[in-house]
Amino acid sequence: MKKLFLVFIVSFALIFTLKAQPGSKWVTLKGKVLSVSVATPIDASITLESLPYGGDNRVFHSNPENGKFSFKVKEGNSYSVHLQAEGYLPVQDTIEIVPKMESLNYEMVPSGENTLLRLNINFVQSKSEIIEDSYAELDKLIDLMTAYPGMEIQLEGHTDFRGSASANMRLSEERVVEVKNYLTNQGIASNRIKTRAFGGTVPITRENTEEAKLLNRRVEARILKTE
Repeated sequence: MKKLFLVFIVSFALIFTLKAQPGSKWVTLKGKVLSVSVATPIDASITLESLPYGGDNRVFHSNPENGKFSFKVKEGNSYSVHLQAEGYLPVQDTIEIVPKMESLNYEMVPSGENTLLRLNINFVQSKSEIIEDSYAELDKLIDLMTAYPGMEIQLEGHTDFRGSASANMRLSEERVVEVKNYLTNQGIASNRIKTRAFGGTVPITRENTEEAKLLNRRVEARILKTE
């Protein structure tokens, strides 16, 4: 069973909110299917099967306009949930319907090549040292690559376009190498990770604000293959 947890600035999220109906064993299961990279709703096929015998087996689609869905399930039951959408890796999990159940978050990753995942990674100013609060984001990438052992990525480093072009290029190189080192130190094979530095040559924006500069200073993961 492969359970994905990315925060990339790139995939799909299925968010469940369960509300018990007074005086009834039924609860309402609500959620959305969204693109994790651009927050765009998609038409996903969702299969729900009660466990262990599959007596309640349903297939339905999320609304392609807003990604929402809603249906009823029985409290106390366990269900297998399977999501599929064209061009994306499937997500499968088992859930148990309990009172006051916490929201469940699932993320799907596009299966096609050249998909870009924007990672929320912060570095010490003008250095390649990764700030500790970024480790959780990198750990999600590790979980993804562990769940899909055939996946290969290219880490792409960017800086803001202001300043010395050569210094920006060098800094972006050092940062992607530092990210790669973190991944390999956690068990991801080095040959599954390529690196490429762009310096400030590919800015997201040319606005002269601190927010714009932060957007331009980034490391992204491009999926080269998934299987």
